[in-house]
Amino acid sequence: MRTQSCRSILVISLMFVAVFLGACGGNPASPTTQPPGPTARPIIKPTDRATRTPSVPPSPTLPPAPTPDNRVIDLTAPDVNPLTGEKVSDPAILNRRPLAIKIGDSLETGVRPQAGTSFADWVFEHESEGRIPRWTAIFYGRTPDRVGGTRSCRIIDNEIPAIFKSLLACSGMSGGTREFYLKPSDIHQEKRFFTPDFGDYTPMFYRSDSAPIPHNLMVVPAEIWKEADQRGSNTKPDLSGLTFSTEPLSPGRPTSELKVKYGSETELWKYDAAAATCGSIAGCWLRWSAGVPHTDALNGQQLSAANVIVVYANHVEDKRYLEEDHGTFQAFGLQIQIWNEGPVRLFRDGQEFGGKWIRIDRGDMLTFVDPDGKPIPLKPGKTWVEVVNLGTPLETQ
Repeated sequence: MRTQSCRSILVISLMFVAVFLGACGGNPASPTTQPPGPTARPIIKPTDRATRTPSVPPSPTLPPAPTPDNRVIDLTAPDVNPLTGEKVSDPAILNRRPLAIKIGDSLETGVRPQAGTSFADWVFEHESEGRIPRWTAIFYGRTPDRVGGTRSCRIIDNEIPAIFKSLLACSGMSGGTREFYLKPSDIHQEKRFFTPDFGDYTPMFYRSDSAPIPHNLMVVPAEIWKEADQRGSNTKPDLSGLTFSTEPLSPGRPTSELKVKYGSETELWKYDAAAATCGSIAGCWLRWSAGVPHTDALNGQQLSAANVIVVYANHVEDKRYLEEDHGTFQAFGLQIQIWNEGPVRLFRDGQEFGGKWIRIDRGDMLTFVDPDGKPIPLKPGKTWVEVVNLGTPLETQ
């Protein structure tokens, strides 16, 4: 269970949900109050559900089962990817673990366009030191030949692979992130962590000539999965918890654009009802960065998503160590607390839906519910998550 400070975060986050997500007529306000007393600590506790003793209520007289909604995707089908809600051509690929890969993103020369991101099922974008964005991409249904430029892990990479029960690959990590978060975690203990810092290199990692160091380190996903097979860590996980529907189950607020800021960078998403690069159903959010279309170096395709999800989470510096120390520029490790629950704004099909995200135990899937507690279904296809601090403004129109 989380500490009392995390429970305080939960209560205050629920207050935000009631204020800015209840109405569909205007642009909901972003949460603006920082919760008190955040606790900087790693979460390495396994789920305690197995130790709970459930009570057994008397058997009630059950009403007739409701008629299934045929708009909701059956994720139990053996050929359906539980992370996208879409059928795969080869169900055997769903017997492996997802693979999380760290990817850099900034205005520095040689960073963009990144390679392989258009193949990802999910991408998490988050703030790093200096408020520079960085990505963690989740690959499962499709396998690009390479992904990069791969950069170093951050504290949040102790959480995202726990959500997706995934393997993890990155170029390395700071000493504090390694010793306080990733080295003690189940990800490392279960041999699911791959990095040159731990002696993993060719053919899993290699330097390309497409960009300057440090932006040219590439990951070869097929080689990571092959090595995980040899380590015995590439077993099929339980990825249940998400809900997908072919169309929204209730009306949302019409929205055609959203802008997210990370420091001086503005990421723009525009809805295109005719675009079909994000999944099997037309209608995609297309991404612009620094005012130009953001593309994938592997295929020139503009990055797109069927769902763009803005997750509000408390951000707190871990004062135990510096993540970056360049003399004139110093920054502590940044803990992004994507556990318990908090406000969410979910965009699909040119509409916005408000509610909260939930993740109680470490191994829980990140799920989304409306103000009545009902699941907010995702559109089948790719999902991009913008993780922002409480109080971060979001422009929509």
